[in-house]
Amino acid sequence: MCPNCVLNQAGLQGGVYVAFGVCALFFVAAIFAIHWAFKNGEFEDMESSKFDMLDDDVDSLIIQQARLRVERARAQVQNQ
Repeated sequence: MCPNCVLNQAGLQGGVYVAFGVCALFFVAAIFAIHWAFKNGEFEDMESSKFDMLDDDVDSLIIQQARLRVERARAQVQNQ
């Protein structure tokens, strides 16, 4: 029982209605959110995100660019 109910010797009927009302509000919000996600295509390709996480193409491109710059700098130093 809630502390207010114990102190005031009140029943739980009012609190139960409020609790169920809040639960119903969250349920309706969840239904709308799921409907919005399906409508916008959020659930169409759920498998690619786990592969994108492991994809190193961007990192390898940055590494290749850095190596190229280092090689150019070394070549410039050797030519001077």
